[in-house]
Amino acid sequence: MIFKEVIPVRLYENVMKQIVDLIKNNELKPGDKLPPERELAEKFSISRGSLREAFRVLESRGLIKSKPGGGRFIREVGKDVLIGSENIILRLEKSSMLELWEARKVFEFKVAELAAQRVTAEDIRIIEESLNKTRKIGKGIENKIEWNLEFHLAVAKASHNIAFVNIVKLFLDWLSETCKKIMQIPGREGELWREHNAVFQAIVEHNSEKASKAMEKHLESIFQ
Repeated sequence: MIFKEVIPVRLYENVMKQIVDLIKNNELKPGDKLPPERELAEKFSISRGSLREAFRVLESRGLIKSKPGGGRFIREVGKDVLIGSENIILRLEKSSMLELWEARKVFEFKVAELAAQRVTAEDIRIIEESLNKTRKIGKGIENKIEWNLEFHLAVAKASHNIAFVNIVKLFLDWLSETCKKIMQIPGREGELWREHNAVFQAIVEHNSEKASKAMEKHLESIFQ
């Protein structure tokens, strides 16, 4: 008897699979317009951020296209495109959570280092605003996770490299379920704010070495 490893499925991967299956079954045809973002998010019972991530991957695979102000539409696709899309979902599902955290740690401390070097006064204002949100008490767990995402994206944007911003978005979406569990650990919210604040202060001081170490310490604390 052979047992297979149980692989956690990220929310946006579930959305991708459903849309791919609908296309394969001809329930979604070329030219069909997808429902509005808000409506779809409600149907899937997910955040609009997770839904947008699914759209980003589907669009990059050539399955859908966006028209500014006109919504999203199904494209004419061949069998090879559908197979390729299914393969990428399988590869994502087989990614180890630990490996993702490890990759994020190696990557994001460099983002903080560059942010400290390139940050502007407006960047500082935005990072501080997102930092203050994470200190609010009595708000829902979903809000806490959104504010955590907002802080890390604000730091990434301060690096003034759009590729870094998109990669941070991917990491945080892949790890959203793990983040949710971590946020529920007693006392973790206070620790999170202090770690974020240490990163912020180092960036304000334009101290790239201090910022990278503060970010690395923040991400390492997850494994303790």
